[in-house]
Amino acid sequence: MKLQGRVAIITGASSGVGYETARRLAREGAFVAAAARRRDKLEWLVGEIAGEGGQALAIPTDVTSSVQVTRLIDSAYNFFGRVDILVNAAGVITKIAPLEQFSDQEFRTVIDTNLTGAFYTARAAMTYMKSQRSGTTVNISSRVGKQAIANIAPFCAAKFALSGLSQALGQELRPANIYVTTIFPGMINTDIHPLNPSEEFRRQLMTAHDVAEAVLWTCTLPPSLRVDELPLMPRQLEM
Repeated sequence: MKLQGRVAIITGASSGVGYETARRLAREGAFVAAAARRRDKLEWLVGEIAGEGGQALAIPTDVTSSVQVTRLIDSAYNFFGRVDILVNAAGVITKIAPLEQFSDQEFRTVIDTNLTGAFYTARAAMTYMKSQRSGTTVNISSRVGKQAIANIAPFCAAKFALSGLSQALGQELRPANIYVTTIFPGMINTDIHPLNPSEEFRRQLMTAHDVAEAVLWTCTLPPSLRVDELPLMPRQLEM
Protein backbone atom coordinates (compact mmCIF):
# COMPACT_ATOMS: atom_id res chain seq x y z
CA MET A 1 0.00 0.00 0.00
CA LYS A 2 1.31 3.42 -0.99
CA LEU A 3 0.36 5.28 2.19
CA GLN A 4 0.70 2.55 4.79
CA GLY A 5 0.80 4.03 8.29
CA ARG A 6 0.51 7.65 7.23
CA VAL A 7 -2.11 9.91 8.77
CA ALA A 8 -4.33 12.05 6.53
CA ILE A 9 -6.63 14.82 7.72
CA ILE A 10 -9.32 15.61 5.14
CA THR A 11 -11.82 18.47 5.37
CA GLY A 12 -15.09 18.44 3.48
CA ALA A 13 -15.08 14.68 3.91
CA SER A 14 -18.83 14.18 4.13
CA SER A 15 -19.40 14.46 0.35
CA GLY A 16 -17.87 15.04 -3.06
CA VAL A 17 -14.11 15.33 -3.43
CA GLY A 18 -13.41 15.09 0.29
CA TYR A 19 -15.46 11.91 0.65
CA GLU A 20 -13.85 10.18 -2.32
CA THR A 21 -10.38 11.30 -1.25
CA ALA A 22 -10.86 9.89 2.24
CA ARG A 23 -11.89 6.50 0.85
CA ARG A 24 -9.10 6.47 -1.74
CA LEU A 25 -6.31 7.31 0.71
CA ALA A 26 -7.67 4.79 3.22
CA ARG A 27 -7.53 2.06 0.57
CA GLU A 28 -3.82 2.80 0.27
CA GLY A 29 -3.27 2.28 3.99
CA ALA A 30 -3.63 5.81 5.35
CA PHE A 31 -5.29 6.42 8.69
CA VAL A 32 -7.94 9.06 7.99
CA ALA A 33 -9.23 11.86 10.19
CA ALA A 34 -12.43 12.89 8.42
CA ALA A 35 -13.77 16.38 9.05
CA ALA A 36 -17.04 18.05 8.05
CA ARG A 37 -19.98 19.65 9.81
CA ARG A 38 -22.40 16.69 9.73
CA ARG A 39 -21.57 13.90 12.15
CA ASP A 40 -24.04 11.44 10.60
CA LYS A 41 -22.39 11.58 7.19
CA LEU A 42 -18.92 11.32 8.71
CA GLU A 43 -19.96 8.24 10.69
CA TRP A 44 -21.27 6.69 7.48
CA LEU A 45 -17.91 7.35 5.82
CA VAL A 46 -16.00 5.87 8.75
CA GLY A 47 -18.17 2.76 8.53
CA GLU A 48 -17.49 2.38 4.82
CA ILE A 49 -13.75 2.74 5.33
CA ALA A 50 -13.85 0.18 8.15
CA GLY A 51 -15.80 -2.16 5.90
CA GLU A 52 -12.96 -2.01 3.39
CA GLY A 53 -10.37 -2.81 6.07
CA GLY A 54 -9.26 0.73 6.79
CA GLN A 55 -9.29 2.94 9.87
CA ALA A 56 -10.85 6.39 10.13
CA LEU A 57 -11.92 8.83 12.80
CA ALA A 58 -14.90 11.17 12.44
CA ILE A 59 -14.26 14.66 13.82
CA PRO A 60 -17.21 17.01 13.21
CA THR A 61 -15.71 20.39 12.33
CA ASP A 62 -16.78 23.73 10.94
CA VAL A 63 -13.67 24.94 9.13
CA THR A 64 -14.74 28.56 9.50
CA SER A 65 -14.04 28.28 13.25
CA SER A 66 -10.38 28.47 14.25
CA VAL A 67 -11.22 26.85 17.60
CA GLN A 68 -12.86 23.85 15.94
CA VAL A 69 -10.05 23.50 13.41
CA THR A 70 -7.39 23.52 16.12
CA ARG A 71 -9.38 20.84 17.93
CA LEU A 72 -9.53 18.81 14.70
CA ILE A 73 -5.78 18.83 14.15
CA ASP A 74 -4.95 18.18 17.81
CA SER A 75 -7.49 15.35 18.02
CA ALA A 76 -6.09 13.66 14.94
CA TYR A 77 -2.56 13.89 16.28
CA ASN A 78 -3.52 12.67 19.74
CA PHE A 79 -5.42 9.70 18.29
CA PHE A 80 -3.01 8.61 15.55
CA GLY A 81 0.30 10.07 16.76
CA ARG A 82 1.24 11.81 13.52
CA VAL A 83 0.04 14.32 10.93
CA ASP A 84 1.43 13.44 7.49
CA ILE A 85 -1.16 14.67 4.99
CA LEU A 86 -3.60 17.56 5.03
CA VAL A 87 -6.22 17.80 2.28
CA ASN A 88 -8.32 20.95 2.23
CA ALA A 89 -11.39 19.87 0.27
CA ALA A 90 -14.05 21.88 2.11
CA GLY A 91 -15.73 24.33 -0.24
CA VAL A 92 -19.00 26.03 -1.00
CA ILE A 93 -20.75 28.14 -3.63
CA THR A 94 -23.74 29.86 -2.03
CA LYS A 95 -25.42 30.82 -5.31
CA ILE A 96 -24.97 31.82 -8.95
CA ALA A 97 -25.65 35.56 -9.27
CA PRO A 98 -24.14 38.95 -10.12
CA LEU A 99 -21.93 40.34 -7.39
CA GLU A 100 -24.42 43.00 -6.27
CA GLN A 101 -26.88 40.27 -5.32
CA PHE A 102 -24.56 38.73 -2.72
CA SER A 103 -25.15 39.72 0.87
CA ASP A 104 -22.33 40.39 3.31
CA GLN A 105 -22.96 37.05 4.97
CA GLU A 106 -23.00 35.10 1.70
CA PHE A 107 -19.67 36.63 0.71
CA ARG A 108 -18.12 35.87 4.09
CA THR A 109 -19.41 32.29 4.00
CA VAL A 110 -17.72 31.64 0.65
CA ILE A 111 -14.44 33.28 1.66
CA ASP A 112 -14.32 31.67 5.09
CA THR A 113 -15.13 28.16 3.87
CA ASN A 114 -12.90 28.11 0.79
CA LEU A 115 -9.98 30.24 2.00
CA THR A 116 -9.93 31.02 5.71
CA GLY A 117 -10.54 27.39 6.62
CA ALA A 118 -7.44 26.36 4.66
CA PHE A 119 -5.42 28.97 6.56
CA TYR A 120 -6.70 27.64 9.89
CA THR A 121 -5.94 23.99 9.07
CA ALA A 122 -2.51 24.71 7.63
CA ARG A 123 -1.52 26.87 10.60
CA ALA A 124 -2.55 24.17 13.06
CA ALA A 125 -1.05 21.24 11.14
CA MET A 126 2.33 22.85 10.46
CA THR A 127 3.39 22.58 14.10
CA TYR A 128 3.21 18.81 13.91
CA MET A 129 4.62 18.53 10.40
CA LYS A 130 7.59 20.72 11.28
CA SER A 131 8.38 18.60 14.32
CA GLN A 132 8.40 15.53 12.02
CA ARG A 133 10.25 17.45 9.28
CA SER A 134 7.91 15.94 6.73
CA GLY A 135 4.41 16.41 5.40
CA THR A 136 2.15 17.10 2.44
CA THR A 137 -0.64 19.63 2.12
CA VAL A 138 -3.04 19.48 -0.83
CA ASN A 139 -5.41 22.38 -1.40
CA ILE A 140 -8.35 21.78 -3.72
CA SER A 141 -8.88 24.93 -5.75
CA SER A 142 -10.74 25.22 -9.06
CA ARG A 143 -10.11 26.19 -12.64
CA VAL A 144 -11.83 29.50 -11.79
CA GLY A 145 -8.98 30.08 -9.34
CA LYS A 146 -6.89 30.82 -12.42
CA GLN A 147 -9.45 32.13 -14.90
CA ALA A 148 -12.52 33.72 -13.34
CA ILE A 149 -16.02 33.51 -14.74
CA ALA A 150 -19.06 35.68 -14.17
CA ASN A 151 -21.68 35.25 -11.45
CA ILE A 152 -19.54 33.39 -8.90
CA ALA A 153 -17.21 36.27 -8.03
CA PRO A 154 -16.84 35.40 -4.30
CA PHE A 155 -15.88 31.83 -5.16
CA CYS A 156 -13.37 32.99 -7.77
CA ALA A 157 -11.86 35.45 -5.30
CA ALA A 158 -11.48 32.77 -2.65
CA LYS A 159 -9.84 30.31 -5.04
CA PHE A 160 -7.44 32.90 -6.49
CA ALA A 161 -6.41 33.79 -2.94
CA LEU A 162 -6.02 30.11 -2.03
CA SER A 163 -3.44 29.80 -4.79
CA GLY A 164 -1.42 32.67 -3.34
CA LEU A 165 -1.65 31.22 0.15
CA SER A 166 -0.44 27.86 -1.15
CA GLN A 167 2.49 29.32 -3.05
CA ALA A 168 3.72 31.33 -0.07
CA LEU A 169 3.26 28.41 2.31
CA GLY A 170 5.10 26.09 -0.05
CA GLN A 171 8.11 28.39 -0.11
CA GLU A 172 8.11 28.68 3.68
CA LEU A 173 7.87 24.95 4.32
CA ARG A 174 10.00 23.32 1.65
CA PRO A 175 13.19 23.64 3.75
CA ALA A 176 11.43 21.51 6.38
CA ASN A 177 10.63 18.81 3.80
CA ILE A 178 6.95 19.80 3.76
CA TYR A 179 5.32 20.17 0.35
CA VAL A 180 2.23 22.11 -0.68
CA THR A 181 0.32 21.39 -3.88
CA THR A 182 -2.75 23.14 -5.24
CA ILE A 183 -5.05 21.15 -7.53
CA PHE A 184 -7.16 23.08 -10.03
CA PRO A 185 -10.01 20.82 -11.22
CA GLY A 186 -12.34 21.75 -14.01
CA MET A 187 -16.08 21.25 -13.61
CA ILE A 188 -16.84 18.26 -11.37
CA ASN A 189 -19.94 16.09 -11.32
CA THR A 190 -21.16 16.17 -7.72
CA ASP A 191 -24.57 15.95 -6.06
CA ILE A 192 -24.43 19.65 -5.12
CA HIS A 193 -23.39 20.99 -8.52
CA PRO A 194 -24.42 24.68 -8.54
CA LEU A 195 -25.60 24.71 -12.14
CA ASN A 196 -27.81 21.61 -11.81
CA PRO A 197 -26.86 20.33 -15.30
CA SER A 198 -28.60 17.56 -17.20
CA GLU A 199 -27.61 13.93 -16.68
CA GLU A 200 -26.13 13.80 -20.18
CA PHE A 201 -23.93 16.79 -19.40
CA ARG A 202 -22.94 15.33 -16.02
CA ARG A 203 -21.70 12.10 -17.58
CA GLN A 204 -19.08 14.02 -19.53
CA LEU A 205 -17.61 15.82 -16.54
CA MET A 206 -14.72 14.72 -14.38
CA THR A 207 -15.74 13.03 -11.16
CA ALA A 208 -14.80 13.44 -7.53
CA HIS A 209 -12.98 10.11 -7.90
CA ASP A 210 -10.79 11.65 -10.62
CA VAL A 211 -9.73 14.39 -8.22
CA ALA A 212 -9.14 11.86 -5.45
CA GLU A 213 -6.77 9.96 -7.74
CA ALA A 214 -4.87 13.20 -8.37
CA VAL A 215 -4.59 13.78 -4.62
CA LEU A 216 -3.21 10.27 -4.15
CA TRP A 217 -0.71 10.77 -6.96
CA THR A 218 0.45 14.03 -5.41
CA CYS A 219 0.88 12.47 -1.98
CA THR A 220 2.99 9.59 -3.28
CA LEU A 221 5.44 11.51 -5.46
CA PRO A 222 9.08 11.50 -4.32
CA PRO A 223 10.36 14.93 -3.22
CA SER A 224 12.33 15.47 -6.43
CA LEU A 225 9.12 15.21 -8.48
CA ARG A 226 6.75 17.23 -6.28
CA VAL A 227 4.72 19.85 -8.10
CA ASP A 228 3.34 23.12 -6.73
CA GLU A 229 0.29 23.18 -8.99
CA LEU A 230 -1.69 20.49 -10.76
CA PRO A 231 -4.35 21.50 -13.30
CA LEU A 232 -7.09 18.96 -14.03
CA MET A 233 -9.14 19.62 -17.15
CA PRO A 234 -12.68 18.33 -17.62
CA ARG A 235 -13.32 15.57 -20.08
CA GLN A 236 -13.84 16.73 -23.62
CA LEU A 237 -17.50 17.67 -24.07
CA GLU A 238 -19.33 16.51 -27.16
CA MET A 239 -20.93 19.48 -28.89
